[in-house]
Amino acid sequence: MGVFDRKNCDICGGKTGLLGGKKVKDGRMCSDCAKKQSPYLSGRKNYTVEEMKAHLDDRAANLELISSFEPTRTVGSSLKLYVDDARGLWFLTKSKRYQETNPDVFTADQVLGARIDIEKGNRVVTLEAGSPARDGKPAVPAKTKEVTYYNFYVLIDVSHPWVNQMRMQVNQSSIEGGISHPDYKEAERDANEIVDTLVALRDGVMADKEEKARPKQRVTCPHCGATTIPADNGTCEYCMGAIG
Repeated sequence: MGVFDRKNCDICGGKTGLLGGKKVKDGRMCSDCAKKQSPYLSGRKNYTVEEMKAHLDDRAANLELISSFEPTRTVGSSLKLYVDDARGLWFLTKSKRYQETNPDVFTADQVLGARIDIEKGNRVVTLEAGSPARDGKPAVPAKTKEVTYYNFYVLIDVSHPWVNQMRMQVNQSSIEGGISHPDYKEAERDANEIVDTLVALRDGVMADKEEKARPKQRVTCPHCGATTIPADNGTCEYCMGAIG
């Protein structure tokens, strides 16, 4: 076989192309399969063929979740947090057509932590192009200036089979003009709201779990006088009357 002979994808069986496709730990995958993987999956070469098959199965199930996702609220402007409060689900994306991009969906209790990272840097921008020396005229240097820019990111740690951490840019493009600029304030507000919402979602779920795990105490029913442990719906187990 020649160097550029087409090979088969070890995931789907299709052709990998002349360059042999994308490498995994013990095989190769085609570009179509590679496009389906999570953007947060790190180190594809560390996963075996069977692990990648399982991952793509999970991504297919995720697509079904996305297709049926009914957000009850959204947070953010460029980067948006979509929340389904009824099912305790959420995802983050900049795509308006998220049904096509298939962002990973997480449950509220998978949030381990969330925080903001602000990148600050300097770069030189050209205000007016220079010109080389010609016809006896000296060269004219370009006019430049140094500007400070900012980028806001949210860093989210999750408990998930394929994702450990996400680092997502909040603002659409780098922000110049300092911390008083409206774009800076908008990005700062969006980042704080995203982080606060995720932490509140996580804390709410954990509080519910702790409440359900707490041993129930016997009380006296105000209706029939029996000593009872209230049912899950808060009623007496004997007369079905509502208790407190």
